[in-house]
Amino acid sequence: MTADSDLPPFAQVVRDHWVVVFRLLAHLTGNDHDAEELTQETFLRAWQRWTKVQPGTKPRAWLMRIARNAHVDLYRRQQKVRFRPLVDDRGSLANEPSRGPEVSEEAASVRAALQELPETARLVFLLRVEGELSFAEIAEELETTEEAARWHMHQARTKLLARMTPKE
Repeated sequence: MTADSDLPPFAQVVRDHWVVVFRLLAHLTGNDHDAEELTQETFLRAWQRWTKVQPGTKPRAWLMRIARNAHVDLYRRQQKVRFRPLVDDRGSLANEPSRGPEVSEEAASVRAALQELPETARLVFLLRVEGELSFAEIAEELETTEEAARWHMHQARTKLLARMTPKE
């Protein structure tokens, strides 16, 4: 990276994008613990590569790609070694912090609905909503066309609305 680079200081990138990266990973993993770990890993990987970032790179899109790759790596590791959670006598997970009222039924329902989406539609939806990426940035990230990204977003919205609309 040259001195005349248009990239902001890395500390500013962390401040500006930490929450967005965490929210994306929380949706992808389905739990906050893995999302926290992957968010830290994402920013560590980003820091290690920061001096090689090309001027003109959009930090948010770049971080979303790193986060997505970190999630894929975690998924691959979990496929190699499967751990079953330990269950105590009450039927709850041992050593699991209790979930308070901050996790509402609606949030759980949305999370479940997101998990039912096809992978590409879910990823496009999360990159657009949580990552606030443009369709052009999403298309570049997923190596597809902007029109395909828009179609996947439409598919995700339609399926989420159908799932979330109360049936009479």
